[in-house]
Amino acid sequence: MFVEKKGGNKQLEIDPNYISAAVWADIKIFTHNMTFFVLFIIIFAANMLIGHNAIPSLVKSHHLPALLSKLRPPLYLVAAVSFVAAIYFVVTAFAGGLDAIRAIYPEFWI
Repeated sequence: MFVEKKGGNKQLEIDPNYISAAVWADIKIFTHNMTFFVLFIIIFAANMLIGHNAIPSLVKSHHLPALLSKLRPPLYLVAAVSFVAAIYFVVTAFAGGLDAIRAIYPEFWI
């Protein structure tokens, strides 16, 4: 919508709509999904750091027994599952979050 300002200039004004309870519910789902995304990314990173860096380094320097190298495959499995879960939550969050943004700002420029 164009609004006429002083001096005859016409400028585009973006006015947000009323935020209904349904949109607030979408925003709540978005924030929860983003929280789970961050949680699963931290779990992924910690398992990869321990399994791919710490255990081999500590076993090679003889600070840990070689038997602990058998813990690496389960750590990689947990890392892979948490990475897939993180991707699921971020895709779900932005799918619902964009609906909420469209409801608040029917015409937006990014």
